[in-house]
Amino acid sequence: METTTTAANNKKILAIEDDPEVLSLYVSFFKKQGYDVVTASGAVEAMATLEANPDTRLVLLDLNLPGMSGEEWMKWYFERPNKVPVVVASGKGDILTITRDQNMTAALTKPFHMEELQELVEVLMADDWRGEVSGDPTLH
Repeated sequence: METTTTAANNKKILAIEDDPEVLSLYVSFFKKQGYDVVTASGAVEAMATLEANPDTRLVLLDLNLPGMSGEEWMKWYFERPNKVPVVVASGKGDILTITRDQNMTAALTKPFHMEELQELVEVLMADDWRGEVSGDPTLH
């Protein structure tokens, strides 16, 4: 687990990714944008990292993880109280099916431009976005 600290403690992202190069890219890119980034290279490690960082505001999740899949991690996560948005970034073909019924998720298919990811992160971490999202999953 790695923690990158900046002055913007209310802008913490948990990045869950087993590819160290992609994880390093996420950390360096978001650090330059003023975000704090905590990392986990697998789903089980991410559970502990999330517990240790209750001020996390967004999760960036790969689906192809060792030990426990991203889908299994999401099932665990959405049974918890105090959820934050999850951006699923994966090359897996059924990414939209996996995220479809979750109103707290967004999906990006790899490869993507980091600016696309940044835009999603900014929208989902904005203080007023939650009022724009219905809690009724049948409307999504």
